[in-house]
Amino acid sequence: MTPVWPIPGASDIHSPMGAFQLQVEDVAHARDRAERLASEGRGVALADDLEAGEPLSGESLAALLLSEEVETGALLELAARKRPAGGPQLETFSPLYISNECDAECAMCGMRSGNAALRRETAPAGAVRDQLDILWQRGIRSVAILTGEYRHGSRRRQMLARSADAVRDALDRGFQHVLINVGSLETEEYAPLLDGIERRADGRLAPHVTMCTFQEAYAPEVYRSFMGEAAANPRSDYARRLINFDRAADAGMRSVNPGILLGLSRDLAGELFALASHVEHLLARDLQVYISLPRLKKANGTMHRRAATDDELFRVAALLAARFPAAKVVISTREAPEIQQRLLPVMGVLTAGSPGVAPYDASGARFDLEASQFEVADQRPFEAILGEALAAGAKIDGYEPRASAPTP
Repeated sequence: MTPVWPIPGASDIHSPMGAFQLQVEDVAHARDRAERLASEGRGVALADDLEAGEPLSGESLAALLLSEEVETGALLELAARKRPAGGPQLETFSPLYISNECDAECAMCGMRSGNAALRRETAPAGAVRDQLDILWQRGIRSVAILTGEYRHGSRRRQMLARSADAVRDALDRGFQHVLINVGSLETEEYAPLLDGIERRADGRLAPHVTMCTFQEAYAPEVYRSFMGEAAANPRSDYARRLINFDRAADAGMRSVNPGILLGLSRDLAGELFALASHVEHLLARDLQVYISLPRLKKANGTMHRRAATDDELFRVAALLAARFPAAKVVISTREAPEIQQRLLPVMGVLTAGSPGVAPYDASGARFDLEASQFEVADQRPFEAILGEALAAGAKIDGYEPRASAPTP
């Protein structure tokens, strides 16, 4: 039976003028039309249009996702031809969690506040600086700063201040790209977060700093079922999260990272339509866009729920890479090496590292599930993972391998 997108009392997700809007019933109608296009055998013609550079609608992308006549291998090959010539050209970054404390109640996440099985850790400021030094010494030049998400109050202010310090410490050390993954923020919270970061003449940030806020699921009912509804839960506000990138852009940020958690919603065609619509909006705002496609993985103290299949991941990644060559699809080491290798020709970012708090040492990292957000499939040192991509002919920005780095 076809999943149905729920229609809340109001059909709009209301947002300030100029911010992203999602008409919930439009998503359902687009998904239905996509099913009809796929059943009518329009897939091959749509693939030809995509190959020719036609800006396919999200509805057409969803039809291609569902098309049985267009093989997954053909979509991957099409997407690879859209990438720059000369072999895979990638970026990388490593995640640096400064805390696994969290006030949110996301059912699929090991960090959720109600998970008594998780060993809670928060790294002291000095340890965070040491971690940045270790990453730098091991050749990493791009880093993501991550925390939980917090209720309004003193702990939220304290953790945002800690995150701001970590961002500035990373920039001061010369990291060329710093990503911030701390949840959706209020307009007034951006000023202290970005305080002291150099601005260009137009007021936008000079260094490359990216706001990461995965919607996880664009279907409101799916979002509510996993993220909760209680007003005190900082993750429960769907609309606030949906337009976080618009607030970030208004605050001067020029790089953003949306994403969906594959496996939460069974209506993957509807999710692809919504994500593509969001990406179109962000590109129209002259933002650099990264698109993350993590798959639901086992987490401490949670049920191991249905994940997307390999084929679904491949098709979604290929379609987004082909449709939005200016954006970059992000694949992480949640995925096993064979999945990374299959996606190498179409991905824009391969990120390796640990979801543990301050986990790095001179040659490796901790991956203990009892203190991590989720399970990582590929726990090799990132030197080995990135070295494998380099050996396959990839060029990687954000990484300067050491002569003594571990071999793949």
